[in-house]
Amino acid sequence: MRIRISLKPQNYPASVPVNHHPFAAFIYKIIEVASPQLANFLHDEGLHAGSLYETDKRFKFFVFAIPELPKYYFDGEYKCFDQGLVHWQISSPISDIIDSIVAGLEMISSVQIGRTLFSVASIEIIPPPVFSEQMRFIALSPLTVSRSWQDIDGKRVKYYLRANEDEFGELVVSNLLAKYYALNGKEVEDPQLHFEFDRDYIGSVGGFDSRKITKLIRYGSTEIKGVLAPFTVRGNPELIWLGWESGFGSSNSQGFGMVGI
Repeated sequence: MRIRISLKPQNYPASVPVNHHPFAAFIYKIIEVASPQLANFLHDEGLHAGSLYETDKRFKFFVFAIPELPKYYFDGEYKCFDQGLVHWQISSPISDIIDSIVAGLEMISSVQIGRTLFSVASIEIIPPPVFSEQMRFIALSPLTVSRSWQDIDGKRVKYYLRANEDEFGELVVSNLLAKYYALNGKEVEDPQLHFEFDRDYIGSVGGFDSRKITKLIRYGSTEIKGVLAPFTVRGNPELIWLGWESGFGSSNSQGFGMVGI
């Protein structure tokens, strides 16, 4: 289930943070207004895929896009604008999460994101596309996957994969399989899925090293490397649906991996 929230600043100039953390914190806060128990569960626990997928990740099962802004300019860690609305998409395969966000927004008169106070102008439910065995998506927020290990000193090292590394697609698929198990408590019957970035598009904007493709996003004090590029998936439509609803790749609840048509 996906919604598009339109936010109207109470004063101009207005701004939104570049850092993704205030947006994730806002989602938890709004869910808490309508359903404190759900907010606490998502924040503190989430759903776990178990040892089957050799991961200790706990999935929160929501994802959000980079906010759509009118013409803006930068002021330090903020995107500033002098007129217009902010449009922002949030999605989840768990309807209770979206229902709680909508209910929470309806229970309050204004919302604070960063240093700007907004009122909610509208909330729109976005219908999903018709899912098929091959689909092309655009990225509404960067996709990220990573590998981590301990070095010889016992320090945890995390490596974010680049778009031109073959393992990127493999990790996107394995992440979706783990999400499916965490959500449904069983393995998907047809695990076939192939992921591939649109190399023609990437070449047209300067290649894999282009700043239009490789993004470094702050989440709190952490810098996360992601890829903002269209891609194609081929395989089980059930897994493609799950990627649409919950995000492709990892760190979805931190604002990574939301897609559109």
